[in-house]
Amino acid sequence: MDRKTIKSWGGVHVSKSWQFNPVNEKEVVSLFKLNDEYGVIPRGSGNSYGDQALNSKGGIVSIQDFPEHDELSITSEGYASVHGGTSYAALLSASVKQGWIMPVVPGSKSITIGGAIAADAHGKNHFHKSSISSCLIDIDLLTSKGSVVRCDRSHEPELFWATVGGFGLTGLILKATVQLEKIESNQLNVKSEKFLDFDELINRFNTAALSHSYCVAWLDLLSKTQSGRGIIQSADPASASSEALSYESPRRVSIPELIPFNLVNKASCGAFNTVKFHGHPSEMQQKSVRFPEFLHPLDRVRNWNNLYGRKGFFQWQIVVPETEESFLEEIISKLGDLPLLPSLAVLKRLGVESGSYLSFCKPGWTLAVDFPFGSEASRGLLHNFDKRLADIGGRIYLAKDGGMNPDLLNTMYPRLGDWKQIRKEYDPGNIWQSDFSRRLNLTDS
Repeated sequence: MDRKTIKSWGGVHVSKSWQFNPVNEKEVVSLFKLNDEYGVIPRGSGNSYGDQALNSKGGIVSIQDFPEHDELSITSEGYASVHGGTSYAALLSASVKQGWIMPVVPGSKSITIGGAIAADAHGKNHFHKSSISSCLIDIDLLTSKGSVVRCDRSHEPELFWATVGGFGLTGLILKATVQLEKIESNQLNVKSEKFLDFDELINRFNTAALSHSYCVAWLDLLSKTQSGRGIIQSADPASASSEALSYESPRRVSIPELIPFNLVNKASCGAFNTVKFHGHPSEMQQKSVRFPEFLHPLDRVRNWNNLYGRKGFFQWQIVVPETEESFLEEIISKLGDLPLLPSLAVLKRLGVESGSYLSFCKPGWTLAVDFPFGSEASRGLLHNFDKRLADIGGRIYLAKDGGMNPDLLNTMYPRLGDWKQIRKEYDPGNIWQSDFSRRLNLTDS
């Protein structure tokens, strides 16, 4: 069996790994003996921006071929039993038809439930609903000891919270139970308004976040005359309508895989930002849209990551504590001056921290910025911001990271030592590991 070349979603990280597609738990357990040194790592739909689900010289295991992969049951109380390899798209397609939705929905519906749990994913409503852990009831986890452990907040709680946001390093998530939320319609009432500078952004965003279920801001970081300008969108579930409940949304365009050059450059981004900003009327706009149009705007372009060409892109997502807005303003004003191209920038408010040992979210502001990858030095240009971020109690989102300094990890994630101890207890042989875990010294090499 030859090793397979596998790329991250961002296209920057590459591994040559053995790709395994077992059909049952017994076949997964048999993999533990094949490569003791580099182990195996679970991989869902391949949407990790960095090296979180890559494992050079080791194994990558997918459970997409399990017979029960498509099994999905929803009770009359809204409890859904979901296979770890089931995508958000499949879950929402089934649940919305029955009048239910996941309370926490991330930016892409392509990611799996297991992957979302492993990243403790959040959405545009974290300020009100927290992360996926808030609606997670229990997890069936296959450990490296070959046993399946059902863990929740009262039974094996340490394993539960180490697995939530644990990047597949405690075991393989076979199944999960989640609590859904009742809906009357498949639409959201969306408001959008322009803001001209940072002060206006903060004031309007705070007002919108307090008043609406969802809130997000797009920022133009390339403007030289109006630093921090952009558009805020807020949304609330619509009342019942005559339209049949559905989560489907047509894709508008598909980007071919083999684009040899980067279509995302300063000229194209500058033109896009100018048109997007000036194309929005000065007055607040209101409209009703289906859930996917607001929650997953990038999903309308299949394989949009291919726009960045062969070199790919990376995302830098951080949380700035709510008491440090001046640092957030500095970042927004200076990112456009670096020899990097902030091609896409999105801002959200975050609410309460989850119980995960490696929880990213905490009260404050999360800024996510995409950059075309130029060279290994590209990510290093942000290291000064990283260090200052750690000093003020901020964090880098590990689920999106591809190049942070591992020396900052203990400062940003003060419960890291506890997580490592729990992980070692359930994986003494260091079976679960990845390029990501070795890069950040999360597992023994």
